[in-house]
Amino acid sequence: MNQVLISDVDILRARQDPRFRQILLARSLDLLLGSLHRMQHAAGALAPDKARHLREGALMAVELADRIRAIDENLTRVSRLALR
Repeated sequence: MNQVLISDVDILRARQDPRFRQILLARSLDLLLGSLHRMQHAAGALAPDKARHLREGALMAVELADRIRAIDENLTRVSRLALR
């Protein structure tokens, strides 16, 4: 499994830079979706515990997507205000 480590420096930068935060969240979402896909197609995917993990992962994916979209909407709003 490919894991991307997020350093303390990345976390600090993400707190200051919304676009970078969005990139980190998008990478996390991509990794999560890949993991969910592998779980879905693995042997025993219909086992109750795996089904629960798939549901929880799907909910987490929706939360990440909502956060990514919220950052984008906020950045768009700020840039529109700056153009006035």
